[in-house]
Amino acid sequence: FQWNLWQNNSVMACAKHWLAYGFPQSGRDYAPVDISPRTLFEVCLPPFKACVDAGVMTFMSAFNDLNGVPASGHPDMLRKYLQETWKFQGFVVSDWKSVEQLVAQGVAEDGRAAARIAFNAGVDMDMIDGLYNRYLGELVAAGQVDEKSIDEAVTRILRVKYSLGLFDDPYKYLDAERERTTLHAPKIVDAALD
Repeated sequence: FQWNLWQNNSVMACAKHWLAYGFPQSGRDYAPVDISPRTLFEVCLPPFKACVDAGVMTFMSAFNDLNGVPASGHPDMLRKYLQETWKFQGFVVSDWKSVEQLVAQGVAEDGRAAARIAFNAGVDMDMIDGLYNRYLGELVAAGQVDEKSIDEAVTRILRVKYSLGLFDDPYKYLDAERERTTLHAPKIVDAALD
């Protein structure tokens, strides 16, 4: 594993939104996506594959569904392509409450089912809705989520945090002096305003 982003001016990239987020019906946000396999494989997937090849560390699963399967609950696209076929080493984070969105999309009857579906599909980290915190323990106890899969997801997340140097200095990005003298230096602010 060769990521090293320990410098305090490093940036971690997140490829988003996985997958086909830019192809919604009628151009509406969160709308379903219905595209051919050819468009998927020749247009949608190549830029994401380039991200993997360039060493991107995270992917963000989308709100939309892809040909009837929600992106945050799509094991073929999350597990098969990212992890198995492309050997993606980073982690997948849900979009803002996209795990909970699985209920609205009609594939999960409640938050517990949404957590099970998303995690088993390949979403490693649940952003903001708290469903993983609330339900993954009991889903493991019930045999609906494999504990080994939890360990693997945690390993992916911790590997990225290590690559950022967060175990060495968890507050390295919170340097008030650097922010004042470097990030908000007058020449930088002036250039941004220009």
